[in-house]
Amino acid sequence: MKILFKNLSGEIRKSPVYPQDTYMVEIRFSDSPNFNLGHDYVGSFTDCLENAVASFKDLAEFTETDATF
Repeated sequence: MKILFKNLSGEIRKSPVYPQDTYMVEIRFSDSPNFNLGHDYVGSFTDCLENAVASFKDLAEFTETDATF
């Protein structure tokens, strides 16, 4: 599942190294897809979705604050 918000993109997918019911989320800047923000998270699909939403909120506030400097 891909999630797009402002200049951020996230992807939730099944983890290749954990049990079948385990997912992972990766969040990156849309304009720099090779730069990993370190917001990777592993857990159930619901946990990953909740973590992605929280991370998007935090990162969106951070990038908006930085843009004012």
